[in-house]
Amino acid sequence: MIGSKAPPHSQSTASLSSAWSEGSAGDGSAVGVGGDNIVFDPQDDRPFIKDLLSEHASSIATVRAALQEPDYSNLYDPSLYDDIWILRFVLSHKSEVDAATRAAVATMKFRQEYKLNEMDLRGRIKHLDGVRDAEYTLPHEEKMVSCASKYAAINTLPDVNRGPIEYVYLDKLDMNKLNEICTQEDLKLFLIHFNESVYQVLDTITRRTGRLTKLVKVCDMNGTSLRKMSRGYLSKDGAASKEIDDFFPQLLGGLLILHAPKWINVIWKFCRPLLPKRVVEKIDFVPNGKEKIRGSLARFVSKDNLLEMYGGDNKEWPPKYLGSHFR
Repeated sequence: MIGSKAPPHSQSTASLSSAWSEGSAGDGSAVGVGGDNIVFDPQDDRPFIKDLLSEHASSIATVRAALQEPDYSNLYDPSLYDDIWILRFVLSHKSEVDAATRAAVATMKFRQEYKLNEMDLRGRIKHLDGVRDAEYTLPHEEKMVSCASKYAAINTLPDVNRGPIEYVYLDKLDMNKLNEICTQEDLKLFLIHFNESVYQVLDTITRRTGRLTKLVKVCDMNGTSLRKMSRGYLSKDGAASKEIDDFFPQLLGGLLILHAPKWINVIWKFCRPLLPKRVVEKIDFVPNGKEKIRGSLARFVSKDNLLEMYGGDNKEWPPKYLGSHFR
């Protein structure tokens, strides 16, 4: 099990790693970003937090000073929003400090509105398999679960020292039904709490290992037909994603599309304008074949931990829930 079941103080993403670190300094500077005793995979190319904090120190200090202005006194708490938290905004906005500050302020308001700092969702992330589990339940996931068949999405942590992977099997998700029963607001609420749960995991691993950790999504289109691709659902999902994209900076490390069918250009031409720009930049259409798939995933997961169906040595199916590591 990774970490404590209930963090001893605030449960925000800035303090979920309290089992290993001392938390945040009173001025908002980051402490406790260790990882000296961890052996990393040679192909793990995640940057070290200490290097990023040093490289972007000036931009981080500027944003921190802006957040300390009296106008934000009811929002800013340095024990929640420390330099590692600010760093993700600086990186996402390419050191444009005004844009990073606006996004950080909007995010503090957003987190306050949805009471996200009061939730620890790490231990509640399961596979999307059409079954509701009282022990593993995220807020607002009911409709999504009702439109999924067994193992429509696998949320797993192949290596506790690297990032989580979500494998999505589109042929097992009923998009047409989702379009019928879900509003854009429904999808937004689901995405808020799913993203938050993953974001808390990413923050925990980042602070424990000292390396900037992100989610990798693998979208497997094997067996999917064009008639299963609901444009109505895709439009709602894209709009909901864009609406909350700024609130979860540096969430996504990559989106790999596997087994793309011949008609993919038809749906891609429709989907591309709907998606947040940051997501589009990280999409990679992987050529067919286990060797090519394994090569594309090597940055994110070792051969030992990669699922056998994708050229790895891991025969476990289904793999453990992501949430099971945090209980």
